[in-house]
Amino acid sequence: MQTGTVAFALFAAAAIMTGASQASGQTLQEKVRRDQTITIPRGDPEMAAAMQKARSTLSEFLALADAPKASTSLFAVKVGIPAKGNVVEYFWIGPFTRENGRFSGKIDNEPRSVEGLRLGDRITFDQDQIVDWLYLEDGRMKGNFTACVLFKRERREEAEAMIAKYRMDCKL
Repeated sequence: MQTGTVAFALFAAAAIMTGASQASGQTLQEKVRRDQTITIPRGDPEMAAAMQKARSTLSEFLALADAPKASTSLFAVKVGIPAKGNVVEYFWIGPFTRENGRFSGKIDNEPRSVEGLRLGDRITFDQDQIVDWLYLEDGRMKGNFTACVLFKRERREEAEAMIAKYRMDCKL
């Protein structure tokens, strides 16, 4: 995680999609603070909708990332990497570059399930692996649709506090 970067603290916890759900009494903020895994059942309809929203707006995001306005910063994408055991682990990559139709950048959260990867490793990936994106505009976080889904599953007070802290446009 980039030290001192408030935006990246929000997604420090790795997201893993599996065939099963994992119950926990910890809040999302506690898991993020401890850099713990957030497990999401494979086929989760809200998460699938969030990823679809990100993918349907990806071309606009990439155009802005290619020619950023002075008021924008911290462009990042979330990619899914298959791991053993029918698991997909998601990583935030920021900053990222694009060359010859492929993307690359450094993994910004600690891998938990994908063997052979470490925090800070540079990976190369295709556009179809991107499931979410985000950037800051005038200090407001844009995108990060998958986090909005996670907020909906928190206690309302906790969710509202995190949405306010990161100045996001999530609807609860």
